[in-house]
Amino acid sequence: MNKLWLPLLALFLCCFAPLQACAMSEEETITALIASVKDTPEGTQFVRNGKAYSVAEAIDHLNYKYSRAKSKVKTAEDFIKYVASKSSMSGEDYLIRYPDGKTTTAEAFFTERLRKLKSEK
Repeated sequence: MNKLWLPLLALFLCCFAPLQACAMSEEETITALIASVKDTPEGTQFVRNGKAYSVAEAIDHLNYKYSRAKSKVKTAEDFIKYVASKSSMSGEDYLIRYPDGKTTTAEAFFTERLRKLKSEK
């Protein structure tokens, strides 16, 4: 009986350890969410406090805001709620305006991106 557990343990580790290694940390997930902004169509604008910004400016702003809020942001969901969804100064929702004129909230955008990231794991 004692000799049987070792091969079973080895089999378990060989089969399931790679799955665990593939899982992204929360920090990696947040970084991927911010980077996903680059995947929007050319000409997409990010509207913050009524002013439109480029993709590059939005990424810079999100990185800055995240760096300041890391102590209270523990999960990707926290990032979306506390950093990526609305202005901490005015309380206004951040918006994403696509070149075709369609607009969505940043919260909806990042929530969908997070759903896709989790489904890829």
